[in-house]
Amino acid sequence: MNYQFTALQIKRIQRSSFWQKSLVTNIFIGLLMLLLLFELLAVGIFLPSILEKSAKDIAPEVLLNQGLIYYFLVTFMMRFFIQELPTMEVTPMLHLPIKKTKISSYLNFRTLLSFFNFLPLFLFLPFTIIYMGAHFSALSAISWFLSIYFFEFTSNFLLVRIKRKSSVTPSVVLILLSVAAVIGILNYYNLLPLKEISGWYFGNLIKQPLLILLPLFTMLLAYWENHRYTVNHLYLENLVKKKKRSEKISSSFSGLEKRGKTGAMILNEIRLLLRNKRSKQMLLFSLPLSLLYGMFFYPQKVYMDHIGLLVFVATFISGGFLIIYGQYILAWESTQFDFILASNIHTEEYFKAKYYLMTIPTTLLFLLTIPYVYYGRIILELNFVFLFYNLGINAPLLLFSASFNRKRLELDKGQMMNYQGVGINNFLIIIPLMGGPALIYVLLDTLVGKNIALLIILGLGILGILLHQQLIKWAAAFFRKRRYQIAEGYRNS
Repeated sequence: MNYQFTALQIKRIQRSSFWQKSLVTNIFIGLLMLLLLFELLAVGIFLPSILEKSAKDIAPEVLLNQGLIYYFLVTFMMRFFIQELPTMEVTPMLHLPIKKTKISSYLNFRTLLSFFNFLPLFLFLPFTIIYMGAHFSALSAISWFLSIYFFEFTSNFLLVRIKRKSSVTPSVVLILLSVAAVIGILNYYNLLPLKEISGWYFGNLIKQPLLILLPLFTMLLAYWENHRYTVNHLYLENLVKKKKRSEKISSSFSGLEKRGKTGAMILNEIRLLLRNKRSKQMLLFSLPLSLLYGMFFYPQKVYMDHIGLLVFVATFISGGFLIIYGQYILAWESTQFDFILASNIHTEEYFKAKYYLMTIPTTLLFLLTIPYVYYGRIILELNFVFLFYNLGINAPLLLFSASFNRKRLELDKGQMMNYQGVGINNFLIIIPLMGGPALIYVLLDTLVGKNIALLIILGLGILGILLHQQLIKWAAAFFRKRRYQIAEGYRNS
């Protein structure tokens, strides 16, 4: 049965127009992955000497054992943002004499083909053969390596379970990020010393190979939970519930319809964002990332001494959603673009709806970043100044740049590691959006000083907000000149 499922999936992929159009891209990504694996193999071969040079007074296996838990945490977070759920066309099979347990088993075993599950083979297996086999018994070395693999599989199945739940309940993502933040804080204040816990377990595992039963148990438990959840939700009514939930969320914004055509268009855009896979993943990625981005920089004193870097961070913190969403501000509706052109929709109202949908969440997100003042008043000042810069300069700039993007977006595809609909324009626009404010600040700081530079940038943002109606008219007029080229690009891409 697994062979038949695999054959069906291969045929589905080969017959997909999306796969054929992005064949060159997929080959290129595959080659990059192979290159990365060979680089990891080289690291694994030289890992004993690297560890010996890193800490001469500590044995290599002790140092590595202490760092393994960080490896698992980092790869789990990378899995969350990159690894896709295994999918197949389940609905046509539900009325056939195929056991749901077989479908579930196939879906779960397909996750083992993830790129991340091959990392221990290239990174830790050479270390096991070269170093562990030479200094410890064969049983200890094998148990040590298998425990790493079992923990990796545990991470795999746990990630799949969380992502399946998050597709139904998006708040799971916020819970996961909160748990990660709490663990990080406890570890920082040494209340939950991850390094000591990891070193203690793997150190004792070398002496007592029976401790391998712990990762084996966690792996089987995570697999069983995935299997149970999948079997219990392989029903048509469960597939319909997911759509009803997005209807319930978007209905809370129904008051926008009373705000005229602009409000109705904003409501339709919100519904589009909440009902499609790619847009939902964009929201789940951009909102937490923009809010937590400062935690990578503000706690480090070395970064606090470089105002130019803090300007870059402030631009993204207050404008992360605006930048990520605004790059595809027309492409989100690319599949219905011909209908929009043929509808009784005034271009300026259409662009005004887009503008407000960028700026209102940006303002609300700024309010959530106010607690960053804990790291210094300068942080709040920069976030405040570049909030206005994003609203007055970057938002209109995205309205203009939208007319250059002519690649259609497939909204039913995932967001992570998906470059469909992404063109060179999406990379070029990042330069003025993120680099422009930092460059302006550095030039003004050199000429007139920090305070005057911030006041000038604030003034530019306020001026852009005051003139946003005129800027929207100009962006709409520019769009009208290119609308047929954009429509043709969406049809052909």
